[in-house]
Amino acid sequence: MPDIMIYILIALASYGLGSIPFSKIFSRFIIKTDLRKSGSKNLGALNTFRATKKKHGVIAGLLAFLCIFSLDALKAIIAAYFAHEIGPVPGISLAIATFFVVLGHNYSVFLNFTGGRGAASFIGILLFFSPKAFLGYFIIILSSMMIAEVIAGRKINKHFMKHSVSDQIIGRLIGETIGIIWIGATAPILTLSAIITTPLILIAHKERLSEQLSKIKNKTYLND
Repeated sequence: MPDIMIYILIALASYGLGSIPFSKIFSRFIIKTDLRKSGSKNLGALNTFRATKKKHGVIAGLLAFLCIFSLDALKAIIAAYFAHEIGPVPGISLAIATFFVVLGHNYSVFLNFTGGRGAASFIGILLFFSPKAFLGYFIIILSSMMIAEVIAGRKINKHFMKHSVSDQIIGRLIGETIGIIWIGATAPILTLSAIITTPLILIAHKERLSEQLSKIKNKTYLND
């Protein structure tokens, strides 16, 4: 089979896997909640946690988060693994699989081309192929969110970490962008994957970014 056909098959299969909306399925049949009308209105693990916690408590919320995060990560790992194994050039095959599985997650064919934000899927691939790259990537993003929160004027107290993780979008996006450098240094085979997939994740956060910028402009960000 020509290489181009293999790449096309990888793209189509990855997009199909990425399109499976686990959070939508879980919220509809398990907690009977429309995530589009709850919390951040995002179809992802974190909003599944919020919705489940609201109805069934913290423990149930954490279990729901782990379930959805793991499933979103797993579908990406499956796509990337098979692309790596059958693709003509592993780095290119991985990049195609990573891009299209996140594209499917963010713009699912089953949800009228809407979806989540793709972070769990991308993180799953990092964790599977290079735990070291994942750990550094995670630390960079968390540090960026905390630093940005301090710059924004947030006091360091028992709620500081919660606000940093839940509300600090500017810091998160900066961290995800800087994280590309770390991935390139520690997992070269994933460099192209990170470069072409990160913009998808950034674009998916545009509404929350706009919301944070508006709150900062109106001096209401620290009121949350």
